[in-house]
Amino acid sequence: MNSPCRWTLSLAAALGLATSAWAQDMVTPTEPETETETRTEMAPAHGEAGRVGPEFAVSGNVGLGAGYVYKNGLSAAGTVESLKITDSATVSIPVIVELGFRATPRFYLGVWGSWEKVFTKENPLSCPEGFDCSTQQWRIGPEVRYHLSPGGGFDPWIGLGVGLEILDSHVEGTTQLQVAPGVFVPANVDTNVTDRGPTFARLTLGGDIRLSRALSVGPIITASMGSYTVRTGSQTVDITGVGSREGPLARVDDGFHGLFTLGLRLAVLPL
Repeated sequence: MNSPCRWTLSLAAALGLATSAWAQDMVTPTEPETETETRTEMAPAHGEAGRVGPEFAVSGNVGLGAGYVYKNGLSAAGTVESLKITDSATVSIPVIVELGFRATPRFYLGVWGSWEKVFTKENPLSCPEGFDCSTQQWRIGPEVRYHLSPGGGFDPWIGLGVGLEILDSHVEGTTQLQVAPGVFVPANVDTNVTDRGPTFARLTLGGDIRLSRALSVGPIITASMGSYTVRTGSQTVDITGVGSREGPLARVDDGFHGLFTLGLRLAVLPL
């Protein structure tokens, strides 16, 4: 083969090798980018995954009430009286328990229940001077809740529920009972009363501060409207030298009221 032909073939071979190397350089960098994009698409949104499942919470609170225990009741003196919550109690200490299911990272469905010790006041209607008085209340009902930032370090939420409330009171003490004009004898009075009725609406506000993947702590505020619509119980009077007798409670009208709590809540979150 002559010299010009050899030169031409050598030049073609060199150009071919250079073109192949350039093409490989253009293809190679795109492969990691494709893998990176795939990994990005497969990765779940931060904080959203895994936040579905059962949830449990408990909180300690301070409670206040406004409105009436009952209206238009007959007092021991024979007068018609209404008993306000603020006249019969100072504060209460509710313990609230919640159990439910986080259907999505934002929506929770569950039930709530509470027991609260009520600190009573002396008053002529529900706790006369010198009497031993104890009152406690149970409440229970369903609730739905919406979480505003389930993936954040602080997750504020709002809830709405209804329920049933039961107020149990026991009053016992000694008094002077009039048995005839100007004649009084000592008598022991033992009264057990249960007032119950619906919680028409219960609004809750709070927030979860993440301590770990499974635990959070934060404030909780509740405000509810309800009414004691049913009153049951009995009153036993033991007159010295005469004996005891048991009788029904006087009829009363419904007691519409509001109950409010403020506390600190610990929650076990779904993983």
